[in-house]
Parts: sequence; structure tokens; C-alpha cells
Amino acid sequence: MRIVLWHGWLLEGSGSNIATARVAEVLRSAGHDVLLMCQERHPERYPWIDAVGTVGPDGVAISEAETGSADTGRCVLLRPDIGELLPVFVVDEYEGFPAVKTFLDLTDEELDAYLAHNVEPLRTAAEWHGSETAIAGHAIPGAAVARRALGDGAYVAKIHGSDVEYALRPQQRYRDLAGEGLRAARAVIGPSADVLARLTELVPGVEHLGRIVPPGVDAGRFRPLPRRDALLEAAARLDAEAATIAGGRPEGLDAEVARALADRDAEALDTLAHRYDQAMPDAAAASTLRVVAERDRPLVGYFGKLIPQKGVELLLQAARASETDPDVLIVGFGLHREWLTALRIALTGEGLAWLEDTERLALDPDPAPGRPGRGAIVAFTGRLDHRFAPGVLAAMDVLVVPSILEEAFGMVAAEGAAAGALPLVAHHSGLAEVASALEREVGVPGLFSFEPGANASARLAEGIDRLLVLPSEERRALAETVSAFVAREWSWERTAQGLLDAATA
Repeated sequence: MRIVLWHGWLLEGSGSNIATARVAEVLRSAGHDVLLMCQERHPERYPWIDAVGTVGPDGVAISEAETGSADTGRCVLLRPDIGELLPVFVVDEYEGFPAVKTFLDLTDEELDAYLAHNVEPLRTAAEWHGSETAIAGHAIPGAAVARRALGDGAYVAKIHGSDVEYALRPQQRYRDLAGEGLRAARAVIGPSADVLARLTELVPGVEHLGRIVPPGVDAGRFRPLPRRDALLEAAARLDAEAATIAGGRPEGLDAEVARALADRDAEALDTLAHRYDQAMPDAAAASTLRVVAERDRPLVGYFGKLIPQKGVELLLQAARASETDPDVLIVGFGLHREWLTALRIALTGEGLAWLEDTERLALDPDPAPGRPGRGAIVAFTGRLDHRFAPGVLAAMDVLVVPSILEEAFGMVAAEGAAAGALPLVAHHSGLAEVASALEREVGVPGLFSFEPGANASARLAEGIDRLLVLPSEERRALAETVSAFVAREWSWERTAQGLLDAATA
């Protein structure tokens, strides 16, 4: 079947990006002819992409020779020419776009221009491709783009959660735009019942179209491994690819963060985050992983974006209050990084009161006032993409997902569970559905979740201790059970088939 996937951004760095890439890969491997429309700048990183080109006012132009076959499966990536402005839900740096603005900050004229820059390319590309069905990502802008380009009933709309909370909920114009696209869709796909309920609260009239299709995990790559082996392998891979992943956070920046903290200089902390390439691993990432690999301590981790909405500061506070005193490994990128580094320093020194006063971090009252450092470390690596992610997740005893705002599903929790890291997630939104499914599987309610809200870091600390005090054999058995569950229930093959079933029903 000829299938077009519309996605407005990249293929790494966020849950929706990764989901789009994995679905495209699986559909291609199943023998389908896939047209993938997105803004990915490095298609060479994806061996399953067979041809690359652009689409604009002059039509489709293929810039890299085709290597696949329409008979055995093929994926062609086309980048629509949308100009210099990239609208996003949460601001980060994006290669190739000098102007990045949130959807909330777009003027009506900018929004109209962005939609037009996507509608005509999608129509042109679908005609060129001969697409038989379409899957459009996000309630906005994907659903409206597909409706205007392809017509009523010619597509399914796949929501992800960021569209609901960072666009639809705050502004009526996006609820109106989403309604236009969603009500004309063949089906509206959500990864959890929670996110579909939140969507239909804001955009009534689409309830009958809703279908749950959870995202997946590549269980062949995300699987339990011995910690030391997993980290050393990831470090070796970082070394081997050093030439292509240069430009990340330099080793000396911690000292500048400490000076900014001592000077109580919020502007300096903000500026430091722009001094390096957020999309790359830290310059010292490989050596950091080697240090962690040689330490004989429990390891708690976080994997994801470093933005205020993700609540990483709760983990830093909780780890300090934990009775089991674990090491902490923070894997991720975002403009919030230097504030989190400042918090790490302040929790064992001075400056915590100032950080609280800035209100840039969602801090609880200090859960361990006056407690001195007890030997644990907090290590950051910067962004590690899916070439390196399986190893670092497999190394963690506990993977914490402390998001403050609602999540559609919590794909990283599923990936961590597949890799043998026991998940510990905030008990709300789609995260609660993930935790509940895993808790039912092991027969222990509440084991993999903690209650959000005021003083959540204290409850998170209790949750960390609840898992880490278990005998190592019991933890290993739990890890094997949840890993097997994820491999069985949440595979990308099931996800892709669910989307295709909805598109062809």
C-alpha cells in the first residue's frame, strides 16, 4: 500500500519524532511504499530511508538516488519548503531554522503562512506518490493540513499530547483549527484513553472517531544487559562516532555555572545553554559513562528533554532525600540544563534559596535540609539518541519519569522497562496507564508510581527506596517480567498495524 506520513518536525529528540520514525521503518519493512514528510536534516542516519528530496512550489525534487524498491518496501523522505520559521510546542534549538516560535506566539498571519506552506506540498507530494491513505501527526497542525490538502475522510489524525496541552488548551484558535481537521478524519488515534478524553473535552464531536493505539518499543534493541557492559559499550560507540557528534557541552562549563550561581546571575545561566549544540552529547559523555560503570552503587536515571514541564528537579531533590543514596544519571538535552546543573551544585552547597526565589525550577521545600553529601554523584551526559539509548537505560536500576504536566503515554517508561530499568512515574495522565499496566502484570499496585503535587519529591524518594531496598534477585525478576510484558504488548509492529487498520477501515 502507498502511505503518506505527515510530521512537522524531526525524527529524534521527542516521543512523537521517534514514533514517526519507527512507524515509517516498520511499514517499509512490511513491504509498504511510504512517503515520509518531515523536516529531518540528517536522513543518512536512517538506513531504511531509500530516497530523499524536497517539495515546494516547483514540485518534487529528489536529491539523493533511490535505493529501495516499491515491490519490497520503500521509504522516500520529502522536506516541505516552509521557509525559515518553525513553529513548535516547546522552544528548543533546531538545525536549519533561524526562527523558532511556539504555536502560542505565532501571529495569525504566521500561522496561516505556515499552514499554506504545508498544505500545497502535501497535496503535491501525495499526487506524485499516488498515496492511497494518509496518517497526519498531531491535532494541530497535522489534522488541518491533511484535511485541506487531501479532503474529508482521506486520512487518520494521530494526536500525541503536546498538541493538546501546549496549543489546544491555552488558545481557542487552535481548538477551532483542530476541530476542522479532526472532525473530517477517518479516525482520531491516541496513545492512551486519558489523552483522548482530554482531547474530546476541548474538541467535542470527535468522540466516535477515537481509537487507542499505544506506541511501541524495539525490544530487539531495548533489552536487559549487565550494567557495566551496557555503559562501556555505549561509551565505546560514542568514541567511535566522535567525529560526527562533536559540538556538545564543553567540560569546563560546570565552573561557569557555579560562578553564575554564586553571583545569583539568572541571565548568565540562560546564556550558557546557548554556548553549545544541544543536539549533541556532552564532550565528556563517554568518560562520564565509564565513571558510572565502575561505581558499585544503585543507579537511578532520567531520559528525556530538560525542560521545566518534565520535572527533573524533583528527581534531583528526591535522590538527595533518598535513604538508599543512589547515583543519578541524567540523559537529555534542553535549555533548562544549566538550571538543573545549578541545582545539583546548590543541593550540596549554597544557593538553593536563590534558586527557589527565581521560580525557574518547580522546587519543593528541601526534603533533606542540612543533609551532607554521602558519596553519590549526579552525572549528566547531554543528548544520547537511539544509537546509545538502549545501553544507558539498561544500566539503570530505576528510571524516573517525573513529568509535572500531562503526558499522552510515557514512551520512555516503556523503553526503560523493556531494557530492564524499573520505571517510577508520576501517577497522572497517560503515565498512570503505563504504570497501572505494569503493576497489574507484576501484581503489586502502586509499585511503579508516585503521587504528584505538593511535596512530590518526598514521595518520589520513598518510591525510589521502595524499589531499591528489594533484594537484587527480586529486582531482577521484576525487571525480566516487565521487559517481557513490553516486548509482548507494546511493539512497533502492533502500533503500525493499528494505525494502518484505522486508516483502511
